[in-house]
Amino acid sequence: MYINLQIIKQMKKLSLSLLLVASIFAFTGCDGLDDPSPSDTRAGSGLGNMNGNLPDGSYGLDGNSGLSGRGISNIGDIDPNNINPEDIVCTVYFGFDQYAVAGSERAKIQDAAAFYASNPSLKAVLVARTDCYGTEEYNLLLSDKRGASVKQYLETCGLSDSKSEILAVGKAGSTPDVAKDSPEARHDRRVDVVKLH
Repeated sequence: MYINLQIIKQMKKLSLSLLLVASIFAFTGCDGLDDPSPSDTRAGSGLGNMNGNLPDGSYGLDGNSGLSGRGISNIGDIDPNNINPEDIVCTVYFGFDQYAVAGSERAKIQDAAAFYASNPSLKAVLVARTDCYGTEEYNLLLSDKRGASVKQYLETCGLSDSKSEILAVGKAGSTPDVAKDSPEARHDRRVDVVKLH
């Protein structure tokens, strides 16, 4: 009898969790996250004023940094919260709750595609992140969509699909308890394009 009560309690918890997730998707409009397009500029409005508040993220585009053999050779070796700046090819920033690549961020991706064309032995890992707002499930989905947008734009610029992988980390490592428009929150809404040797 004791086991049956435990099973019933676990089933109730699971049912409540599923109901909560379904409610979140219904109220946040997750169905609007389908099929990102590189030409979609919905994220562009909030990113123009970030110059000066954030690093430009254009590390290693000269082809020399990070190629000394000590770089990352396996996606499983990546610690998303401790990436060597020399291994970051570029960083693409996003607006709050957005996943489309803004027009102001496209030149970075074009430069990254040119970098990979000049270094054909390298692959790209797209470490996609969100700020601290929202549930873990929603942020994992949003970070995956951000990574997919960057991947699609890289492909548009000539990088083969097989040369890049997405590592969606959601809000893991984000700065907690900051205002949505703070520099810290804007910095967390990004995709780091990382060299994989």
